[in-house]
Amino acid sequence: MKTNMKEFFADKKKLFIVLGAALAAIIVIVGIILAIVLSGGDKDVYVVHVDLGDKYFAEEKYEEAVASYVIALKEAGKEDKEELERLYYYLAESYKKLDQEDEAKDILSEGIDKTGSDELGDLYKDYFGEAYDPDKKDDAEDTTEAGADDTTKTEETTKIPDTTKAPDTTKAPDTTKAPDTTQAPVVNPNPNGNGGSQNSSGSGTLSGIQGPSNSGSSGGSQGSGSIPSGNVAVPQAASKKDAYPTYILTKSGKKLIHTYSDRAVDNSEDNSTTRPYMPMISETVKPVSDADYNNPRVMLEDIKPGLVCNNVIIGYDGYMFYGDTIDDFTGQGFLNGTVYNRAIQVLKDSNNWAEANGKKFYVVIAPNKNTAYPDYMPEGYTMASYRRYDQFVEMLTASGITAVDIRVSMANAIKAAPQKNFYYKYDTHWNNHAGYLAYEEMMKMIRKDYPNAVLHPKSDYQINYIETYMKDQAFYLGHYSYFKDYGPQYTLKSGKTARLIDYEPKNAWGQFQFAYECTQGNDRGFSDKLYWLQYQNDYNKSAPNIYCLRDSYSIAMIPFLKDSFYKSTYNWSFSFESNKRDIVRSDADIIVAIVAERNFKNFVNQKTVTD
Repeated sequence: MKTNMKEFFADKKKLFIVLGAALAAIIVIVGIILAIVLSGGDKDVYVVHVDLGDKYFAEEKYEEAVASYVIALKEAGKEDKEELERLYYYLAESYKKLDQEDEAKDILSEGIDKTGSDELGDLYKDYFGEAYDPDKKDDAEDTTEAGADDTTKTEETTKIPDTTKAPDTTKAPDTTKAPDTTQAPVVNPNPNGNGGSQNSSGSGTLSGIQGPSNSGSSGGSQGSGSIPSGNVAVPQAASKKDAYPTYILTKSGKKLIHTYSDRAVDNSEDNSTTRPYMPMISETVKPVSDADYNNPRVMLEDIKPGLVCNNVIIGYDGYMFYGDTIDDFTGQGFLNGTVYNRAIQVLKDSNNWAEANGKKFYVVIAPNKNTAYPDYMPEGYTMASYRRYDQFVEMLTASGITAVDIRVSMANAIKAAPQKNFYYKYDTHWNNHAGYLAYEEMMKMIRKDYPNAVLHPKSDYQINYIETYMKDQAFYLGHYSYFKDYGPQYTLKSGKTARLIDYEPKNAWGQFQFAYECTQGNDRGFSDKLYWLQYQNDYNKSAPNIYCLRDSYSIAMIPFLKDSFYKSTYNWSFSFESNKRDIVRSDADIIVAIVAERNFKNFVNQKTVTD
C-alpha cells in the first residue's frame, strides 16, 4: 500500500511539473503577442517584407522590391526615424529604377513630410532638380476644397502597385544556395554599346540609411529596426551605373558618390559603336571554371566592406584594394640610411648616363588606388599626410630627374566628375581614363623639351565601354569568373595609329593570361603578354623616339603613347643598367619609367615586378 501511494504521488509530481512548464510557455507566448500588439503593427510581417524588399533590390528585381517595401511601409509601427528614412529611400529608388517618376516623387514627399529627413530632401533635389516644397502639391493629391478642415485630406499617399501577382512571401527565400561562380565571363569580340572574415566591420549606406544586402537576408530589424552596418555584399558588377544607389554612407558617416565605368557620365564623349582598336578581353583564351582562381577563398555573401582575405581589402562601393599598399597608405616603409643613399646614387647614375648620351629621363608615378580613393577604404585605415610617395618625388628631384606627379590632376579630375571611375573596382590598376590623364600630364612636360612630340586632345578619341579581363583582386579571392568589371577603351578616330613592328612575347601569369593576344594581321595591337614591344607611327616621322621602362600600370598609357612618337619601345623591366644597349639600339631620344606607387622600392633596386 505504501508503495502504491508513493507511485501515485510521484506521478502527480511529474504531472504538476509538466503542467507548470506548459503554463510558463503560454505566459511567455502571450507576453510576446502583447509586446507586438503594443508596439503598433505586425512586426513579423514588417520584417519579412523589409528583408524581401532588400533581397529583390539587390537582385535588381525592382517591381518585386516595390511590392515588398510598400507592404512593409503599411505595416510599419513605431520604427525610428532612421529605419523609416531608409525604407522611403529604397522605395523611391525602386520606383526611379522603374522610371516611375510620379511615384518616386510622391513617396519622397511623403517620407520628407513624415520624417523631416535632410537625406530624403537631398535625394528629391537630385532626382527632380529642385528642392522639396511642402506647399507645392500635385494636383492629384490636392483634393481639399478651400477652407475645408485639414482632417478631410487623405494622410496616406503611398501608391500601392498591383500585388496580386506578388511572389509568395509566406516562405523565407532560399539562401542556402551559393551563386554560381563557375560560369566564365561573357567574351564580346565586337562590343557595342572560404577564408575567414577578418576585420569585417564597415557599411554601405546612404547618409544614415543602411543599404540592402544581396546575401538573401538583411538579418532582420533588430533593436532599433536598422539593418546592421556593413551588411551589403559586393555585387557581381559594382562598376555598373545601377549597381548601387547614387549615394553611399560609410560606417564613420562619410557620404560617398557611387562611381561607375560601364558608360559615360555625360555627353562630352564620342561613344559611336565601331569596334575599338584594341579589345580588352582575349578572343582565344577563356577562363576555366575549376581553376584555382575560381576556387573561392571566401563566400560571396561575406565580401563586404572591412573584409580582409588573401591580401585583398574590401572597401565601399565595391572597391577592392591591394593589401600590399597599406604601408604606402599609412606612411610606413620609408627608405632610410644606407638604403636611401644607395637609391639616390642609382637614380643619379641613371640620369647622368641619359644626359651623357643626349637623352632626357622622366619618371611617371602612378598612384595606388587607395591614394586616389582614400574615402572608399574601410574603417581602420587612415592616409598619412606625408608618405613614401612624397619621399620618392623628393629623391627624383634631388637626382635631377623630372618627376610626373599626377596626384593633384587626379584629385581635380575626380572632383570634376565624381561619378566617373578612374580605377577598376575589382583590380589594383587604373583604367584608360586615368591612363589618358597620366599621358596628358606627361606629354605637357615632354613637349617643353621636345615640341614635336604629339599630344592628342581627348576629342581625338572615340571612347567605348566594355568588359575587361583585369580583375586581379577577384582573382586572388577565387571568384575571377563570377565578378565582372568594365572600363573605357580609347580609339584614335583619325585612324592614324602606330603599327607593331617588333615584339617579344613571354608566358603570361595570373589574370594576364586572358589578355588580348592578336599579333598578326590588320588587328595587330598591344598585348599585356608582350614583355618587350616596339611601335612605329609613320604619321609622326618628325616626332622624337621614346623608350619606356615599365610595370603593369603602363597598360593604360601605351594606347596613347604609341601615337605620340615616331618609334616607341616598351620594356617590362626596371633595370636601367642591363637595358642600356637596348636603349641605344632603339635610337630613343627620351627615356620614361612608368612606376606604380607600390613599386618604388623595386624601381630603385632595379627589380622587375610582375603585377
